[in-house]
Amino acid sequence: MHEQLWLRRGFRWWQSMMTIVLMSVTVASADNGTGGSATTDESVQLPEPTGEEEESEQASEASSREELLRQLREEKSQQLSSYEISDLEARTRRWEKAKFPTNWLVKGWHGFRPVIGGMPSGSGTVFGGGYIHGLDAQYVQFQINGRYSTRGYTMFDGQLIFPPPQVGRRIEFKLDGAYRDLTSLRFYGLGNDSDVDDRSTYLLRDKTLMGSAWLNPRGLLSFGAQGGIIRARTGSGDAGTSLEENFDPEDVPGFGPPETEFLVYGGWAEFDIRSKWEQPHVGIVFRLTALRYEDRDLNQFDFSRVIGDVKAYIPLGPKSRVLAIRVRAQYSDPDDGHDVPFYLMETVGGAKSIRGFNEWRFRDRGNLLMSAEYRWEIWTHVDLSFFVDAGKVFFDTDDLDFDGLHTGYGFGLRAHAPGGVTFRMDIANSIEGFKFHIGGGPSF
Repeated sequence: MHEQLWLRRGFRWWQSMMTIVLMSVTVASADNGTGGSATTDESVQLPEPTGEEEESEQASEASSREELLRQLREEKSQQLSSYEISDLEARTRRWEKAKFPTNWLVKGWHGFRPVIGGMPSGSGTVFGGGYIHGLDAQYVQFQINGRYSTRGYTMFDGQLIFPPPQVGRRIEFKLDGAYRDLTSLRFYGLGNDSDVDDRSTYLLRDKTLMGSAWLNPRGLLSFGAQGGIIRARTGSGDAGTSLEENFDPEDVPGFGPPETEFLVYGGWAEFDIRSKWEQPHVGIVFRLTALRYEDRDLNQFDFSRVIGDVKAYIPLGPKSRVLAIRVRAQYSDPDDGHDVPFYLMETVGGAKSIRGFNEWRFRDRGNLLMSAEYRWEIWTHVDLSFFVDAGKVFFDTDDLDFDGLHTGYGFGLRAHAPGGVTFRMDIANSIEGFKFHIGGGPSF
């Protein structure tokens, strides 16, 4: 393209030079013909390109450029080949297409799925499975699960929800049923000063059937009501020292036969402004619950319970970093001449309480629990957390204060998946040493 332009301009220069030579020859011939040596004052003008010629050159140059680009595109198109993915990328795509663990842990295979956790801390390794139906239905959702642990604990539970949570609705009805056979739960005595050296075990076998109705669930302001039956029996533990070997059964209300049945009813009010219901990044939720327990068999354990629970989520810059705070207090007030059975008392300690202590380490009529947790998303669906827990139990409401708090601290990992599946590992420390917790679901 540029070579053609220079050739044209060179040709014009050569043409001009030839014109000058011819004119010089003509002038010389004229001078020789007159025999004189006169000079001339006339100047010779080189021919200048006209505007039409410049426009023609520019058009020719643009046409040549387009032709060159067209040829380059044709040559490149002939050299193209299909993109081939690597083996690692192919495996990753198959994993994403399988949508694990959503399809396996939430939906399962034709509804059958494994179950993670769901038993008290200290149960040992838990094996479980279940069946769920109605995750995509618009009318009803049903599930049933079974669990067994290496410490011999057995649990079966079922749930019926109408309409299911995935449907936008103004009211939700729920029916829950459970059977638990926990053969060696830990007991350290009553009160905030119980001694870890008094550790013993007891049997708890109970059956629960509870129904509830929730108005405007997960809305800004919601209300609920519930009612049902709990039937419980306690006895000697089958591992280590049994409860009656360390304590006088007369000082532990509710220990030993016979079996007792409770009628339970009450309700709650909830205020919720969280960004989302699962793993929120910002917001606050407050729930106030009131329950009534009536002993229908022994007429010894009638009491009322009040629970206040506040959770706040504060973003620390990007959404991947959140400070989660929880404050929870509850108290069970027995009727005159009645008491609160020890297995229904408030407790602190364990995987969802003060993580530096064993499950149900302290128990009494009331408790206070406070937790702060810094959550940092280090990878997609994986959080690293640092936490501090504090709390106590108390016998009378006058002791609801910050004196005598037990504390623990530590760190952990959380793995999240769609459908609310959470796998959690925590390592915590307290004055009673390090504790390691593995389970499912959020810490709070």
